[in-house]
Amino acid sequence: MAFFGPLTSYRLNAAAADDYGPSIVSRAVNLGLGVLRRENDHGSHPDLGHLILLVFEAVLEVVCVSLPGYIVARQGMFDQDKQKFVANLNVALFTPCLSMLGSP
Repeated sequence: MAFFGPLTSYRLNAAAADDYGPSIVSRAVNLGLGVLRRENDHGSHPDLGHLILLVFEAVLEVVCVSLPGYIVARQGMFDQDKQKFVANLNVALFTPCLSMLGSP
């Protein structure tokens, strides 16, 4: 008596035993459709429109800060020395101030 018989696939074994249950594909489709059909019953989830508005506000803040600097740089009002001064001011003054604001 052999421990292992000839290798056959799951499909062929099920066909030989006449034991056709739900196929792997049909189970996966049912699982996927069940997830899609599930309603959002959690009251703590924010509305999608509100999330889109928050993202838009964050992007708009970055644009409002960056756009004036871009325009000033394109017009040539900032030479290399002024750019270096502002960069050093940012590192020496503004960044430490931000770190102090973030700590309790």
